[in-house]
Amino acid sequence: MSYTLSPKGSVARVSAIVLAAGTSTRMGQAKQLLPLGPSNVLAQTLENVRSASIAEIVLVLGSSAQAICQQLPPPLLEGLKVVVNHDYMQGMASSLRQGLSALDQHDKHSDAALIVLGDQPFVRPQTLDQIVDAYRRSPAQIVIPLYQGTRGNPVLLDRSVFAEVAALEGDIGCRAIFAKHLEGIVNVEVEDMGVLLDIDDQQDYDRLKLRG
Repeated sequence: MSYTLSPKGSVARVSAIVLAAGTSTRMGQAKQLLPLGPSNVLAQTLENVRSASIAEIVLVLGSSAQAICQQLPPPLLEGLKVVVNHDYMQGMASSLRQGLSALDQHDKHSDAALIVLGDQPFVRPQTLDQIVDAYRRSPAQIVIPLYQGTRGNPVLLDRSVFAEVAALEGDIGCRAIFAKHLEGIVNVEVEDMGVLLDIDDQQDYDRLKLRG
């Protein structure tokens, strides 16, 4: 596949890829389905993405895919493109590849993709909009949110770097390409600690429950 630099401006079409294919080895259970608020971790993450100004949402599942679909509220799945990464044991790079491929299966291609981690339920919709707005107002290839100077997630990728990300292998994410695009990175300071909060183990989950 060949990609070209996206046209910028208010018409730039930004999609979201929600990565939720992991095995949750350190948790011992599917962290996507851990109870949080009125539902679960992934449901709250998806609710936030749906409330932002996103053209399309691709949800990448892998481990426990059937159970996750069954336990998500049906309204949350409406309009989502759900893809299953059967190679999820190969690591995050395989899920990124699946998500990027899914964006190109329609006539209206995406100019950029917001890479959202399924275990980050406290990133506000307004923060997602702030990242998208920074992309549209700049020549950025990559937009990264900062909270009090610390880099967080989600990261936005311009179409010009899709092929490079799709070529990654193993349990690595899109940060692996940052060093090659230092001049194309725009850092956006946000007032949202949620960009730093994710769930890797029981302690992380216990802290997040206090916020929920």
